[in-house]
Amino acid sequence: MASTVVEALRDGDFSLRLRETHLGPLDELALSINMLAESMRLEALNRRESGLLLGKILEEIDLPVLAFRDDGHLTLSNPAARKLIGLRLHEGVAAESLGLAELLVAPRGGTEEGQSARLVFPGGSGRFVVRRRSFRLGGVPHRLLVLAEVGSVLSAERNEAWQSLVRVMSHEINNSLSPIKSLAETWHGRVRDPSREIEREPLADSLALIARRSGGLSRFVGIYAGLAKLPDPSRETVDLNEMLQKICALESRVPIRLEGARISFDLDPDQFEQAMINLLRNAADAVADCEHPEVTIRCIDQTGGLCIEVVDNGPGPPESKNLFVPFFTTKPNGSGIGLLLVRRIAELHGGTFELEARGNGESGAVARLWLAG
Repeated sequence: MASTVVEALRDGDFSLRLRETHLGPLDELALSINMLAESMRLEALNRRESGLLLGKILEEIDLPVLAFRDDGHLTLSNPAARKLIGLRLHEGVAAESLGLAELLVAPRGGTEEGQSARLVFPGGSGRFVVRRRSFRLGGVPHRLLVLAEVGSVLSAERNEAWQSLVRVMSHEINNSLSPIKSLAETWHGRVRDPSREIEREPLADSLALIARRSGGLSRFVGIYAGLAKLPDPSRETVDLNEMLQKICALESRVPIRLEGARISFDLDPDQFEQAMINLLRNAADAVADCEHPEVTIRCIDQTGGLCIEVVDNGPGPPESKNLFVPFFTTKPNGSGIGLLLVRRIAELHGGTFELEARGNGESGAVARLWLAG
């Protein structure tokens, strides 16, 4: 009887068991054979369930997936592969007859990661990225091929690029429109109040500020609309004190102190203004809940360049390594673009940008913008 059960196990039948009578000296052997049979049954069940799961996964994958034995004959394919290659695709068909034999071997100088190849099949043609992997199935070496049409990959990347561009534009437009809207609403209320005398000089200054910022914003949007990237800086000599005074007037939530700004420097006015608007907006957000909010701009004329620090007494910068990762933000309504844009503007000016805690026991952050002369 024991030989019958062992023979059944060898043939893949795990249903037979030896009777355990607990009367003879062979009971321990019978128990061991029964435990082996149960273990093999469970293992076979797990393999069958894993195979079914793998089959379900392959059916849901949109990319064509094929597996070939080491001799180049097909052992596995998914519906996407059968749709692309057509009726010729069946188990046992040779890779050579499908035009895939060359893809099973990495080209000279290529890698296992993949290669680009133009392929023509009954279900479609075009340029594909071919990824290959080696594995063993039943002890037999196999090669796995995954085909991804380049067009679909480029389309996804193109859509992502457009979405990124829209987010950048929205962030910068909103940053500039907010103070313009605030000034316009303020003067609209004053003009409609018949009991209030209009002060011509402050009105003229506000209108000039709105016009100048609108013009700068228009040029900035035009740059992105035409090139979808920041151009090289168009430098000109500017009075730093005068320019920073005008930029500070756009941020009315907190008083801003200027230190050491009475110098001239060559820079791109529009790019510099956009960078400073972002830094001042971040600083004002940081001190919004402070009892005595403080924001200071320090200008330090250095050999070979200019260092501008925006210092606040808020809670300090967030502890994250992702501050300059696109679209990473710690603000509920943030876009994750501002700091990245500031750093890019600094780089275009041959400089650097960093954000760090104040140190020396003082709370707050220091945004340090360095521009090469």
